[in-house]
Amino acid sequence: MSPEFVTLCQAQLELLGRAFRLSRCTLYLRQPGEEWSFTPVATYPQTQAALPDSPQLTPDRPEQLVLPLIQGEILLGLLVLLRPGMTWDPWEQEQFQRAVQMLVLAWRLDQQRQMWQHRSQRLAQTQAHTQELLATVLHQLRSPLSALKTFAKLLRKRLTGERDREVVAGILAQTERIEELLLRLEPPASTPLLPGQDTPLLLPGLTLEPVAVAAVLAPLLTAATCAAQERGLTFVTEPIPADLTVRADAQALREVVSNLLDNSLKYTPAGGRIEVGAQARGDEVVIWVADNGPGIPPEEQERVFERHYRGKQTATTTPGDGLGLAVVKELVTQMGGRVVLISPPGTRMEIWLPIAGQS
Repeated sequence: MSPEFVTLCQAQLELLGRAFRLSRCTLYLRQPGEEWSFTPVATYPQTQAALPDSPQLTPDRPEQLVLPLIQGEILLGLLVLLRPGMTWDPWEQEQFQRAVQMLVLAWRLDQQRQMWQHRSQRLAQTQAHTQELLATVLHQLRSPLSALKTFAKLLRKRLTGERDREVVAGILAQTERIEELLLRLEPPASTPLLPGQDTPLLLPGLTLEPVAVAAVLAPLLTAATCAAQERGLTFVTEPIPADLTVRADAQALREVVSNLLDNSLKYTPAGGRIEVGAQARGDEVVIWVADNGPGIPPEEQERVFERHYRGKQTATTTPGDGLGLAVVKELVTQMGGRVVLISPPGTRMEIWLPIAGQS
């Protein structure tokens, strides 16, 4: 029952108590699942204890009147009234019956209100979950789409045949069209999920197995190198040993590094420098992406891993959805690793994962 229903019951008892000069009056409701367990929810006067301690329908004392609250064939509760030295005439009993009917109706309305409120909350939460999923879908589509767009631009510059250039121009135009559509699909501000609810990352259940770091990073570094050239950035890759392996999920690792590269490409100003590397350190492998961009203020470094959080310095100047680092941390955590942020100066993101063969 809701607090509003209890308040209404108390007000009704106050009205009955004063109008009919009752000594004491108590409304009991039956506990869910308990056949003969009643709990007082309102009493008159409020300073008095509930009456009686164990209400019974029969037998009634002459000064006590016990009226059942019945919904259909279900006993909801009891209204117990006490007025010593006075009998209950038929008109008074009729008024009490009407009061009881009103309380039953109020109970029904309260139950329906709570039911619809619960459904409304579930619907709102489902909508929030759908919006969050859509935001994740859009975010994870942007990286490969951006790489495709960059490759198309470079290919158009290198081709000499007019017909070939027209074909590439068509590819580029369709890529830009898809970007426009994705922008239109951008959901409104996200509603917080209920505790314990997670948003899918569009990846199947992670399979942790030995993964060659160089093999996963190679196509990402190729695309990032092209993007860096397009944006006037210096892109440096330290040699990654071919036999360097981590215990991870290849698709998740690809998503993690892709997000880190996208961030550096996005926030490093023209003329800046980005460095990528990986090496074994003890029983772990560290993969890093570092740039000499504006960096992340110390007071924001914990929050940048929250979904949809964007730093104050770049929120209004650089487009984004604030999902990249949240996705990174979630996936790395699922793979049994950790993320280290070093900034300023610049920003250095380190991903530490177990070396292959380590638990």
